[in-house]
Amino acid sequence: MAAKRILIVDDDPDIVEYLGTLLGDHGYIVSSANYASKALAAMEEFEPDAVLIDVLLPGRSGLDLLVNLRRQGRWADVPLVVVTGNDQILQDDCQSYISSHDGVRGPDGVLGKPVDRDALLAILDALCPVA
Repeated sequence: MAAKRILIVDDDPDIVEYLGTLLGDHGYIVSSANYASKALAAMEEFEPDAVLIDVLLPGRSGLDLLVNLRRQGRWADVPLVVVTGNDQILQDDCQSYISSHDGVRGPDGVLGKPVDRDALLAILDALCPVA
C-alpha cells in the first residue's frame, strides 16, 4: 500500500514546517498551500488522502474552504481536519459555522494549536492509516 498524502493548508511557515516534519517522519507524504485559493489547485495536483486546514487564512477562511471542498463531488469524502487556535471553534467543533450551510458535513476532526502530535497522529491513523 502506498504512503498516504496529507495537504497542510496554513499560512504560518513554522507550523507547516513542524507538521510537515512530524508527518514525514511518520511515513506520510506532505504538501502545503498557504492560501485557500492555492489549496484548491493543490487538491487537483497533489490528490491528498487527508487535508489539515487552518481556520485563519489570508483572503478566504479555512472554514469556507472546508464547505467548498465538501460541496465538490470529487473532494466531498476526503477527510478534513481543522487546526485552529480559536477557542470558540474548538469548543463547538465548528458546528456554529457548519450549521449555517445546509447539508454540509463538518470536519472529521478539530485540533487546537499548538497541535498535540499524538492527537494528530491518532486522528490521521484513524482516517487514513499509513501502510
